[in-house]
Amino acid sequence: MQHLKPWGLILAATALTVGLSPALAQVPDLVAAESAPAAEAAPVLETTTYADLFSIAFPTGWQVSEQTEAPQLVADSAGASGSLPAMRTEVTWREAPPREVVGESLESLRANGYTVTRYDAVTIDGVTAVRLWISGIPEALPNAFITYVGYPTATATITSYYGDTTNDIDPVLNAIHRSFARSQSTSAAPQAD
Repeated sequence: MQHLKPWGLILAATALTVGLSPALAQVPDLVAAESAPAAEAAPVLETTTYADLFSIAFPTGWQVSEQTEAPQLVADSAGASGSLPAMRTEVTWREAPPREVVGESLESLRANGYTVTRYDAVTIDGVTAVRLWISGIPEALPNAFITYVGYPTATATITSYYGDTTNDIDPVLNAIHRSFARSQSTSAAPQAD
């Protein structure tokens, strides 16, 4: 679990920035707990590739659109069949290290007065990713689940917005966020420790 050390610092900063206990930044136990298979059934997903940067999968029937500006991908559950509530996921790729991207994001969350209700770290695409659960967003979808997947010189931010929390949402959000993978062309550079 040596690869958790830089994220441990970011999680500690998260705790201090949003007023949570720094003790919550002790992530190895959280990572182990998140690695256990979920009891709920994951949705059927369809993979979408953006340029030669990354791929991510969304539930069948979601409307996916691409943009050249951030967010590069937007997926919406509108029109999808099933019993899930409305959700929207945005994926942003920045050519900046995670410390910079996460720091800016935390400042924005704090400035807007949003509440970080939970945070942890998991492994996605072979690297440690930081996840935040946000509430109090003054929009139609007032909650967000944000995952920062950090590489040495780039960061992917996956943000899913949703309404009321139900038992059906967590497996869907986890399946979407864990499906993220950078393309071979973006992973060709050597990895720094």
